[in-house]
Amino acid sequence: MKQNTFNKYIKILFSLAVIAGLWSCERDDICASTTPTTPHLIVRFYNINNRSELKTVRRMNVTAEDNPNYILNDKTVDSLVLPLRVDALDNVNTSRFVLTRDQDYATDSIPTTAANADIIEINYTPELIYVSRACGYKSIFNNLSAIRETDAINWIIDIEVINTTINNEDAAHINIYH
Repeated sequence: MKQNTFNKYIKILFSLAVIAGLWSCERDDICASTTPTTPHLIVRFYNINNRSELKTVRRMNVTAEDNPNYILNDKTVDSLVLPLRVDALDNVNTSRFVLTRDQDYATDSIPTTAANADIIEINYTPELIYVSRACGYKSIFNNLSAIRETDAINWIIDIEVINTTINNEDAAHINIYH
């Protein structure tokens, strides 16, 4: 009889351990592909003469100023998706991008054509947001500001910050007028 009682207690303890183990599992032990991650900066290009009209940029190259690898290479576009670095949390970070239009003119021999590169500087404050145990953290970017570095011939005429917080990729954050 004592053996039966002992086996009964073992079964109860084993059942409780299994129930506790199942109860402690989260449904999101696998990060779903639909879970929002760290967003990119969305830039749209508009006509300076009609500020509500999208305007493409012909044969554009985009690089980070400190990295010669192309973010965009020889594409005609009306918008960009740019990555932002996180150097220090809760402090102002700066990313600088070189936007070159008409890049194919850089190598031709016609004196009336020329590629034109402008530099934009993006300042922001990154913040880490907890998503879940499976997905970990994502960054959002607050206090967004943007300026164009002035040179002899700027093709970017104006920059307008639309959203000062980058927490999704649903809409543009910056409009560039040219």
